[in-house]
Amino acid sequence: MTRHPVFRTRKYDAKIDATVISARFAAQRDGMVEQEASMFAELSEVERKAKIILEEQGISVIYIPMYLDFARQCYKIGKNHLEATRINEVYYKYLVWLNRGLNAAVLTSIAALCGTDLTKYPAS
Repeated sequence: MTRHPVFRTRKYDAKIDATVISARFAAQRDGMVEQEASMFAELSEVERKAKIILEEQGISVIYIPMYLDFARQCYKIGKNHLEATRINEVYYKYLVWLNRGLNAAVLTSIAALCGTDLTKYPAS
């Protein structure tokens, strides 16, 4: 049985009430900030370790932001995907940055730092 459009409209109208949204947001805000703070700490550590790799390899400061972008992308993929999908997605990003002229060995090291072994590509 389908619902009448009037009932659907009333339910939608009640759901988007500003006070209801404000109360829901206020109830979840502290948890959201805590969750983001832990992720920012993890990401900061990944960036710090990536910079160490870049400095050891003697990468020019012009290219460091691009390598850090790759590190951030690997981190994000690692948070969203597991196993074969992670390897395939990171490998795709690896190819993108490789085609932009970045060093393959350094990109592989950064991917390993983020927990992805690119030598296992293609993953099945």
